[in-house]
Amino acid sequence: MESKGGEKSRKGEEKRSEMTEETLSKIKWHCCGHRNNEPMLRTIHDNASPGYQWLLPGWVAEERHMTSGRVYRYYYDREGRQYRSQAEVLAAWEKIGVVVIDN
Repeated sequence: MESKGGEKSRKGEEKRSEMTEETLSKIKWHCCGHRNNEPMLRTIHDNASPGYQWLLPGWVAEERHMTSGRVYRYYYDREGRQYRSQAEVLAAWEKIGVVVIDN
């Protein structure tokens, strides 16, 4: 299911959390593909998505699935700032005093 901004909704999704929606409203989306305007499919995930339960409430992950098969992942905080890796996210959390315990 394709929605505003090109993001794909999770199958069976009824509604995203208010915090997730607030974050999504602050992100400056790019309308084109990653390189050379390569077509892509954008999917959005939050801490209710399988594989992304580690995200804090209000943080979102974007997956850009390129026609070449490559997947780019970007993460956004509650202010809409972009992070390019999970390591960057964890470093940002450490700066604000969030302790992450890996199971």
